[in-house]
Amino acid sequence: MKKIIAVLLLVFSGYGLFAQQKQKVTESKAAFKTYTDIKEKVSIKYPATWEHKPYSTAVFLFMRPVEERGQKLRENIDLFVGPAQDLSLIEYLEDARKKYKDGVEGFKELKSEFIKINGLDFVKMVYQFTNGNINLKCILYLAIANDKSYSLNCTALSTTFDKYYPLFETMAESFRIK
Repeated sequence: MKKIIAVLLLVFSGYGLFAQQKQKVTESKAAFKTYTDIKEKVSIKYPATWEHKPYSTAVFLFMRPVEERGQKLRENIDLFVGPAQDLSLIEYLEDARKKYKDGVEGFKELKSEFIKINGLDFVKMVYQFTNGNINLKCILYLAIANDKSYSLNCTALSTTFDKYYPLFETMAESFRIK
């Protein structure tokens, strides 16, 4: 009897693992669209279900659709481009840290690292802050190229950040400056 129970547990746990692996494969094959901004010479892939929202000072803003009643935030990604002002990448990071510390309620940097995306140097900063009574967590990707500064920001609720982190990474890795 113990052997039968052990075999059944093994079979069901194996099935559960297979189902989880299959779900991850399906999610990784989710449909993406490509957005290209001719003026700023940038492109990015984003989930086909996300909405492109015009925003006056951003090159682009993509938002997750409203999917549940009472949803507090539409997770999003945006891009701002400005003059490089002869800053190095480390100076750009220090400038961002100072501005966020001075102007963003509850700002706390969690981690920073230098990375490459499509051969271009970026600094990636994970941080959190509050907006009223909402706790948010973000990834900021900063780069300097073609005498311009690029600020790609991904925002989620602190409670949903881990769920959206892989998607944010996928979108950031698809980001191109031409």
